[in-house]
Amino acid sequence: MSATSFQARRLIANLALMAAVTLSLSACDYISSFTKPKQTPEEAKAEGIALGAGCRQAGQTLEDCYQRNPEALKAGIFAGWKDMHEYMAAKGIQTVTPPPPPAEPAKDDKDAKAKDKDSKDAKDSDRSSRSRDRDRDRDSSRSRDRDSSSAKDSASKDSAGDRRASREEKQPPKY
Repeated sequence: MSATSFQARRLIANLALMAAVTLSLSACDYISSFTKPKQTPEEAKAEGIALGAGCRQAGQTLEDCYQRNPEALKAGIFAGWKDMHEYMAAKGIQTVTPPPPPAEPAKDDKDAKAKDKDSKDAKDSDRSSRSRDRDRDRDSSRSRDRDSSSAKDSASKDSAGDRRASREEKQPPKY
């Protein structure tokens, strides 16, 4: 056997191996569908009944429930909605607030971004003005404390009791 024929056989074996792996991986979804248990008609109807009852309790109309759950059986949804309606009427139960409809994408992203930026700028300016006011109040209270303590200390440097009294009278800074 020559080196070229050996390389040719090796190349063919590699190609065959890659083809087998590719074909086996492409059929993963098909094979996994056999392992999933299928929903029986009874289970499908029970799921529809539960969905219909939930829709009625949330105050949704029957048509909204159909639109939100297109894969469920309509007969099951109707049966559940009707049963829950009768139950709620008999017990005097009020409807729960319905969930908001799915958000629609913004039609004009530039306007939305501009509004967000304006609101963010307004919030930032409010924060910065509050922090400036807070810092100014803090600085003024500190300077008042220094002024009052220096005046008291200079008036009564000789007496240790007077110093303690001035410390007790001194107010802590307000933040």
